[in-house]
Amino acid sequence: MSKQISTAGKRILQIQFEQKAEKFFNKNTRGKDEINELIIKAIKKLSGYDENIDLKKLKGNLKGYLRIRKDKLRIIFKVIEDENLIIVTVVNIDFRGSVYK
Repeated sequence: MSKQISTAGKRILQIQFEQKAEKFFNKNTRGKDEINELIIKAIKKLSGYDENIDLKKLKGNLKGYLRIRKDKLRIIFKVIEDENLIIVTVVNIDFRGSVYK
């Protein structure tokens, strides 16, 4: 599943969800809108804006990925930037402990 968000005169943000992330939505009540808002905040923080979000670059076998922490929820994603496009691929969404497996 993919969602595109256009920013006025700037780059387009495209959010893609892999199968593991889609599975989370089928099992839990958290909606995609809430997750999308967290991802938008993370992209703003990566761009240098002052956003209040717990964002961390991951290490080890998840090197190159980023993690958003919201309460016990973890969102693992990767960002690919182009001149006109930012593609965010959400690899996994789950609760603490089982998301990194």
